Amino acid sequence: MKIYKCAINKLLLFVLVLLMGGCKEKYDSPVPPIETGYLVVEGVINNDGDTTDIKLSRTTNLGDTGKRVETGAVVTIEGTDASIYRLGENFAGNYTINNIHLDNSIQYRINIQTSNNQQYRSDFVSVRSNPPIDSITWARENNGVQIYINTHDPQNNTRYYQWEFEETWEFNTFFATLKFVGNPASGVAYRDVTDPKIYQCWQFDYSKTLLLGSSAKLSDDVIHLPLTFVPGKARKMSVLYSIRVKQYSWSKEGYEFLERMKKNTESVGSVFDAQPSELNTNIHCITNPGQQVVGFFNICNIEEKRIFISNNDLPGWDYRLPCAKIVVPNNPDSIKDIAYSMLPVSAREERYPNIISFYAAESPCVDCRLTGTNIKPNFWP
Repeated sequence: MKIYKCAINKLLLFVLVLLMGGCKEKYDSPVPPIETGYLVVEGVINNDGDTTDIKLSRTTNLGDTGKRVETGAVVTIEGTDASIYRLGENFAGNYTINNIHLDNSIQYRINIQTSNNQQYRSDFVSVRSNPPIDSITWARENNGVQIYINTHDPQNNTRYYQWEFEETWEFNTFFATLKFVGNPASGVAYRDVTDPKIYQCWQFDYSKTLLLGSSAKLSDDVIHLPLTFVPGKARKMSVLYSIRVKQYSWSKEGYEFLERMKKNTESVGSVFDAQPSELNTNIHCITNPGQQVVGFFNICNIEEKRIFISNNDLPGWDYRLPCAKIVVPNNPDSIKDIAYSMLPVSAREERYPNIISFYAAESPCVDCRLTGTNIKPNFWP
């Protein structure tokens, strides 16, 4: 049931752009959208005791903006043994449960009742096993760094995989020893230990496409695939970089659903422009059987692994902060005329105790909080 995080908020179920003779012609879908939008179900039931998050939303039309979350729903997991597990809505459209351990010998399905009394139900599915990630490796390729995922199932039972990743990287800006004083600024003074640290920060990103892999055509259930690429001299690896990978296992039918979703959203380079194929979901609208549902119910333990890559391991990376410093006389008029969009960096000329002139640079080149956070992640070394 895990789909993708960036494309889902505006999934267009039937859009085709015809390019003929350099002209664009309007295409009218033979299947009109419903007024409420189709229900979108995102998430995997995490059977390793950690948190499970199920996100409910609605598809939107081409001219709409924003994501339409589905609030006020009742979401339960039901076993063939009549066991029931209820997920609580911890924020709008997000339904969660902790410490769930489902019985591998029993099948389960998801039940969803929306606030307007529409009923949705999946087929019963088995709890899937998921082997640990063997390793995340990397290599210098094409003037950058290619990151790979490596996993295998010695029982040859998994075969169908999906991955997601989250990236975190430390970066530095100019080390500033000065700060503006006054509002508007009338001069500069030296920073002190009580001032916030503004030269060391962190940024975050996550995978935005469906990352799939299968060993179904191989004799052994072994995976070695490229995961993501970091171009050479990128800021991501200018100090220290980390990637955390999550691995999911899927049934053949669930994997085929994801493949069709991937084709629908990526085949022409845009998540909105592909002509969709039939999704063949295992979640159905009970109150209106002809209504499409976007999602696929899946249960597995989610495997994770994290690695770090230091700039010290990348000789010749040669990242350069794309910033220039200018000289500014330390007086209100010069600051207003020359450095109105800048921040001070360091003194250029001073006659103790006065600073005569100083170096300044564009604000994002000095205050890293403008493009990241100076709060150190709890997993950072």
